[in-house]
Amino acid sequence: NNDDDTASMGKDTGTDIKSLAINLASTLLFVLPFPAYFDTENLTKYAAGVGAAFLVAYVLPPVGWRRPHPYSDDTTNVPS
Repeated sequence: NNDDDTASMGKDTGTDIKSLAINLASTLLFVLPFPAYFDTENLTKYAAGVGAAFLVAYVLPPVGWRRPHPYSDDTTNVPS
């Protein structure tokens, strides 16, 4: 049984801060067309908010675009 191997790598719950930030930023990106259609005057503010959300998601540890997962080849990209 390999349960000891997977337990030592950390469990991928999908609720780490990096995953949540990526999910939030992605949701904002998909919702962006609605305020863009109904409130064109503030479109740049909405787009800046989406960009800021992606920037925050990018700089959260581990820094980069990848979501942490237990089977990563990169040891710095394994959930704690």
